[in-house]
Amino acid sequence: MRRLVCIVEGKGEVAAIPNLCTRILRQYLGDIAWIVDQDPIRQPRGKLVDGTRKSPLRLCHAEGVRRAVLLARQTRKADAVLVLCDADADCPATWGPDAARVVKELMSGDAVMAVCEYETWLLLNFAEDALRRAGAPMPESIRGAKEVLRRLVPGYLPTTHQLSETRRIDIALVRRRSDSLDKLVRALATISGMPLPDR
Repeated sequence: MRRLVCIVEGKGEVAAIPNLCTRILRQYLGDIAWIVDQDPIRQPRGKLVDGTRKSPLRLCHAEGVRRAVLLARQTRKADAVLVLCDADADCPATWGPDAARVVKELMSGDAVMAVCEYETWLLLNFAEDALRRAGAPMPESIRGAKEVLRRLVPGYLPTTHQLSETRRIDIALVRRRSDSLDKLVRALATISGMPLPDR
């Protein structure tokens, strides 16, 4: 078995991202050769995104990403690494390739930004009429996905509900609705060497 170690930003993602990646690899891509480490490496956003540039076209924090990847390789015996963080107001098309370049200089892996937040993927799992009633017919175009999610999941807290809501994600549905989840699926297909299902 080969081991994928995730590097994540938020507390809720510590449990949610390994679950989502495992489901994508096993159930969606049909891979049985990879396991996802259930204890991802958590890094603050400031160690993943370069905060010195005051622009939405910010690059990765190269040294922070490098240290996290080396930690995954040395302490978790990773065969590949996936770095995932929220885009917030940043541009995934700028940050993602830059962070992926840093990862791939050290080992197999990739980097993905969720647009705009991890919770956006959770919102996209809801029916379109429920999203309209919650005031978010196009979740990837808004900020504050957590607040909208609280209208659909009363009392939503990332550390309490993110894993249970992640387990409910219809991967094929959300992949059709979200370019950033599609990027995650494509990254995992490349890492595992599995064929990519039609979107």
